[in-house]
Amino acid sequence: MSVAPNRTVLYFPAVAYDLIQLAMFPLNYAIGGLCYLQPGQSEWNGDGFAAQDVSGSGKSLELLKQELLGGADIAFNEQDLVRLYDALPAVSARDHLIGRTWKGRIVRTGGSVLDLAEWAIVRPLSKLGLAWGKRYRSADQGDPLLFNWKGRVYSPVPLWGNVGMTDIRWRGETTATMNYDHQPWKDYFKLLSDENGRVVLLGVWTHKHIAGGWFTLTLDAETPTRA
Repeated sequence: MSVAPNRTVLYFPAVAYDLIQLAMFPLNYAIGGLCYLQPGQSEWNGDGFAAQDVSGSGKSLELLKQELLGGADIAFNEQDLVRLYDALPAVSARDHLIGRTWKGRIVRTGGSVLDLAEWAIVRPLSKLGLAWGKRYRSADQGDPLLFNWKGRVYSPVPLWGNVGMTDIRWRGETTATMNYDHQPWKDYFKLLSDENGRVVLLGVWTHKHIAGGWFTLTLDAETPTRA
């Protein structure tokens, strides 16, 4: 545990991540299975990805960025998000992820697994003062889910086990990736904004070859990352 001004940050031993994710195996298996039930195919990294139609709604990339950075509470066209992702600069796990804590926000598409999490979990918990994020302590130690209560108490929720941070190719470009130790899942990131000291990443969570949802991470520079 570490104590910073006006906030308490908790850390769990590595064995807790392994044991808790093992106990949660049925739930995590079901989460992966839900990806196959999404209304859209959401397969964006196949052999023919370069020829896929990602024209979407036709919105300009600048408008999409403004809506995401402004926190627009709308369902985005997933093709638009893929098109924006392709246009954004890649980031490095070592330079951009490791040693940092992040505030998360789900980007709804109207039919993803993360949409379900937004409506069933995130929004109800927000009424109790709870918000979610992620924490990357080292190249091979990280929290894929970090809850905080009113910005005062931060605690990892190791339902999915530990994660490592590396650079992996997705849609033809190598970029910072959060790789789950025990799940067939990865989060890929691109740089959405780095203006006025506010660093924001656009992320996509994948189950094997399927995109299960989109989100943004905003750098939380005030919360300690390492114990």
